[in-house]
Amino acid sequence: MARSVYFAFFLCVLQPLAAFAEIYRYTDENGVVHFGDRQVQNQQQEAVQLRGVRSDWQRYHIDVVAGDGVTLTDTERERIEADVNHVYRFFDDVLYFDIHRTVPVNILLLANKAAYDSFLSTRIEGSLPPSRGIFLGRTNDIVVYIREDREGTFRTIKHETGHAIVATLTPYLPAWLNEGLAEQMEMLTRSGDRLRIESHPENAADVRDMRDRNLMADVKTFLSMQSTDWRGHYRDKGYSLQSQTGEFVYFLLSSPTGRSFLTRLTHQYARGDRTLASYLVDEHYIGGMRVMQDNWALWLRGARKDALIF
Repeated sequence: MARSVYFAFFLCVLQPLAAFAEIYRYTDENGVVHFGDRQVQNQQQEAVQLRGVRSDWQRYHIDVVAGDGVTLTDTERERIEADVNHVYRFFDDVLYFDIHRTVPVNILLLANKAAYDSFLSTRIEGSLPPSRGIFLGRTNDIVVYIREDREGTFRTIKHETGHAIVATLTPYLPAWLNEGLAEQMEMLTRSGDRLRIESHPENAADVRDMRDRNLMADVKTFLSMQSTDWRGHYRDKGYSLQSQTGEFVYFLLSSPTGRSFLTRLTHQYARGDRTLASYLVDEHYIGGMRVMQDNWALWLRGARKDALIF
């Protein structure tokens, strides 16, 4: 047992040196195992193959297609691929989904809103919902259009990538949670070896305005919504509910209790459960619905954070 502990400690100490020197092991006449970075004369040794700590997320090949009239620089293409991989990493590192396979996604960038609407009109029946981008599940396509705010276009790609991953993990995630997670992906970046989500400025402003005008939906109310009802509210009343659910998921991610609830919830839906989230709060959130509502109220009154680090 002690020898195993010493071995593990030795590997941890030598791990940063693995890229620069061979590590050797031999057993002396007393059965004691020795390690070193030099070969000893007249001593039978074997090289130790150290498995280094992964310093970067496994990169996937992302198919980025520029439509007519769209020019992307190599830097922008690399940016898109990096952004998409950060979204993969969030679901793996923060929500603990074991994503070791590629979610097959093609990303099509169109020149403007007119080209975007024309493209969707041939693939979606009926009226087109207001959107800056869309994930088409049947063909695994993410479609966006280049906006004057080019940075906003990149955020939309991350948003839709979140939807693409959720669609692969489970078809049962409630609309509020699906949209709330996608809102976080918009603001996801990498800071050193850590993931960082900054506050969504539009959502924060909308929620402040709704709070000041007493237009906020009660937490229990929107957690009790069927996905069809949530989408209907979104379609009829614009982005207000999307902003609130985006800010609410950001609130959950800001604390260990909230992250635990969010993780348990997403995994329960991934297993096929269809229970409304409002019925799962008492089971999965410490203190239940009352404490969640109190914590949310404190958040709205100024306890929020400007950025989250994972």
